[in-house]
Amino acid sequence: MTVTISALTVSKAMMDERKTLDDAISYLTRIAQMRRNRQISVAMAMLTLAGFYSDSASAAGELWVTTDRADRRTCPSAQCGLAGQLMFREAATPLEKHGEWVRVTKPYSASCVNGNSEYVKSGPKACSRENGIVNGKFSEWVESKNLSQVRPPDPGAGATGDDKLVSGSDDYGTYRTQFAQAARALIANGTCTEDDFNEMGGWMASTSQGKGKYFTYCGGMSVQNRIYLDVKTGQTGK
Repeated sequence: MTVTISALTVSKAMMDERKTLDDAISYLTRIAQMRRNRQISVAMAMLTLAGFYSDSASAAGELWVTTDRADRRTCPSAQCGLAGQLMFREAATPLEKHGEWVRVTKPYSASCVNGNSEYVKSGPKACSRENGIVNGKFSEWVESKNLSQVRPPDPGAGATGDDKLVSGSDDYGTYRTQFAQAARALIANGTCTEDDFNEMGGWMASTSQGKGKYFTYCGGMSVQNRIYLDVKTGQTGK
């Protein structure tokens, strides 16, 4: 029972930061891949049972993101709404291929309000068939050129010291120094521990705070335990 409660806590914390269900699933998947964390794996299993997440990648073969960011569109076209992005080395579940696009999710609610989807971050928001939203639901599509059957090399492989604590971070190759310095400062002032960073794997890109903002969790997985980092200024806070 304790594990189940922890899983629910993880799911709630991810939903709060990531906004949409698939953003939360994407984050859970990345953390599970990096740390093979049991309570996060349980959270993903719960989402699978609820019908939100497909585990068919194990049968179809996972694909891996080869660019820094891969756009997730509401239909197989760059002209459709942008629902979010997949990160470098993140896994994608191939469910269907249409031309140069791959469907990577099952249909889920577009949260249509006044004819527009609350889950579309930019581009066309209309809840219309032309925008890939049918009966109030859409699937996400990614261009196949940004995906590969072979996972790219891990830029954090072989890292040592403080670099190793944050080697699973998004954009590690670009902000390795900033990530490591921020982690050490938080450990030094007692906000976080090395175990926190070993558990989380580093810093994740934030979709709610804007470009250049990353977050991690220290002391637990609730919203209150979330710590943000601005890589431009080096400042951290809640």
